[in-house]
Amino acid sequence: MSSSSQKLPIHRLPLPSSTLQHALPQLTLEPKPSSQRRATTFDVSGEGVWSRVNPLWAAWPLRLTKAEALAMGVDVEKGQQVNVEDVLKRWDPINLEHTGIPHDPEEESNGLNTFSSDHRMKPNPILLGISTSTLKDALPHLTVGDAPTICNRGASPSPDATPAAMVRNALIDILSGRKVLQSEQPGQGGEYGPWSTRYCGHQFGSWAGQLGDGRAISILETESQDGGRQELQLKGAGRTPFSRSADGLAVLRSGVREFLGCEAVAALQIPSTRSLALLTTPFPDIPVVREHGPEPSSLLCRVSPSFIRIGHFQALNPSKEDQGMRQFFIGGRGWLDDQNDMNPDKEEGNLEGLRKLTEWVKNDIMQMQGSSTKEWLEEVIKRNAETVAKWQVYGWMHGVLNTDNISLTGVTIDFGPYAFMDVYDERHICNHSDPSGLYNYRNQPSRVLFALDKLASSLSPILGYEAIHSGSPPEGYSEGLSKETRKEWEEKGKEVMKGFEERFREIEREEEQRGWARRFGLRTSQESDSGDIFADYLSLLSRHKIDFSTSFRRLSFFKPSQADDTEYLSKFIEQFIQDSTTSISDEKLNLAEEEFNRWFQVYATRAASEEEQQAYSAQGEWEAVREREMKSSNPRFVLRQWVLEETIEKMEKALTGPYVTAKDGQEPEEWEVDMGVREARKVLAKVLDMSTRPFEAYGEGVGKGSEFEEDRRLCGLGKKEMLGFQCSCSS
Repeated sequence: MSSSSQKLPIHRLPLPSSTLQHALPQLTLEPKPSSQRRATTFDVSGEGVWSRVNPLWAAWPLRLTKAEALAMGVDVEKGQQVNVEDVLKRWDPINLEHTGIPHDPEEESNGLNTFSSDHRMKPNPILLGISTSTLKDALPHLTVGDAPTICNRGASPSPDATPAAMVRNALIDILSGRKVLQSEQPGQGGEYGPWSTRYCGHQFGSWAGQLGDGRAISILETESQDGGRQELQLKGAGRTPFSRSADGLAVLRSGVREFLGCEAVAALQIPSTRSLALLTTPFPDIPVVREHGPEPSSLLCRVSPSFIRIGHFQALNPSKEDQGMRQFFIGGRGWLDDQNDMNPDKEEGNLEGLRKLTEWVKNDIMQMQGSSTKEWLEEVIKRNAETVAKWQVYGWMHGVLNTDNISLTGVTIDFGPYAFMDVYDERHICNHSDPSGLYNYRNQPSRVLFALDKLASSLSPILGYEAIHSGSPPEGYSEGLSKETRKEWEEKGKEVMKGFEERFREIEREEEQRGWARRFGLRTSQESDSGDIFADYLSLLSRHKIDFSTSFRRLSFFKPSQADDTEYLSKFIEQFIQDSTTSISDEKLNLAEEEFNRWFQVYATRAASEEEQQAYSAQGEWEAVREREMKSSNPRFVLRQWVLEETIEKMEKALTGPYVTAKDGQEPEEWEVDMGVREARKVLAKVLDMSTRPFEAYGEGVGKGSEFEEDRRLCGLGKKEMLGFQCSCSS
């Protein structure tokens, strides 16, 4: 395992002792270039989990100029036909760029070589952002050269021949797909290289059948002493066999939202996938066409111990009521490969594949060797219960809690139409593709529980086997399995997990209670807190349309010892409401002040109680310590929707502006394009920095200067019309 003090470039990072590709079965594809890009419904009885897929960061459908066709030996003017396999073959990484042999003889080789092709090297990737927090927390053994100073500090790139530039360029080449890391050349067998995975799932409560990584391609697994095991995945990296009729690409707004969202959530100590880097290309190179026309592209490198979801288990053992469903794809004629034989009596799923996947996640990802499947599942339940509780405490909404968007390790995954709460509303829907409110704020714990129930159902044969045989199922345990025995295992498995729902609710409630107590600055616990302090406060926020996050930050400044001073309490409440609302009439203001006055008196009595003061007394003056602790639990900066929308708009304008204003038929000046990239980086870096340090006192109190005022603005509520802004699933 690599030491964090030993910094290595991305192509030298060590592989873990066990990798996904060596532990889990592969999905078979035809040995031709189109197989990686053709929408494929895989055999429902197969045990495969992953498929070899190289990044293809290119517009889809592929476009070919006459000149490119001629270069391939095809003259379309003479009626000659272009073969799609030949077009795609240009992307095959067959040129050996670097060997996996390190320059330092004392450094161990990871066994990976770097391959590319002339055509693969044509894109011009632009690195927009890099998270130093992710480097520190998850990849402390990775060196990225001068990338952070270029992206986050506006520095000019080091000269190409310098080590800093070489390391940075290697990072960009690998993350953009210009170069591919793999152990052997394609076709040699047994090679390690990029991959995508298959999963199924329930979307908006209904079974959706086969899904899979439609635009996500993993490129590497690695581990270090301080960062643990991590998987690097590219989102927006092009078509895979799971793309269906989509292009496999991502627009800039999608990449920016997830790049910042991951880091904002992680900074609140909520388990989350992490963002390493965000890339784009010059606007005309890879136009990603969506409902409003072409948009700038993005490619996000995200990091997590694993990207295995509940849906992976559902694919290997779907419930009986979900079997028999088949998908069909509209459009893309000639690009569908259906490996199913359509036999209605064919058993769906594969219990041997389920066993392998369970062992892999339990032992290799979550390091629970020696634990039973039941004990491991209980840990999965616990982690997810704690994570959703933290979402609730910080007013964060996922928006699309489908079973394929919930991780086994309990990390927050797949940032689409997410949002932090503005005006407190427990029924708020952050996703306008969810008109029924299935995934609204209040429903999040119940929807995570629904997904865990589906996981328990998929695992019931293994749970039952272990209960009956007092041991894990061995290899081949399901060969020749009778329907009667399988039913016995499943029923026993459900019996074993009976009552887990209440345990989930209990863990979730307890974690919420701890979280609310921290935000209210309470070190001790009383039974009345849930109603008199937490619930009553949230009710007042809702009734008077008070901002959720700002109100808690303002609450951090409240001095319970001075609540008996009528003038102090009146002025504090007046300022508290003024800072936490965009507008309020005098009549409503008076009512709000009256009701908050009553609550603050109850709160002050509780917060200044003898037991609370004693709980703080060991650290000096209790009220000052209390304020510091509350400020470290109640963020000053929140990644609000208006901040995201403004950031995206500024970046899009900076990156596309030179091309939009260029005269017809002319390319923009190079300096204009460079200035646009620098501006986009500057805008992104500012919000990334605040997202990763949300508890700093940005623009708080008395200050002056443009930076102070900008910080204060970015911590504000924004325009009234942006409160509760909704995004859609589409990106």
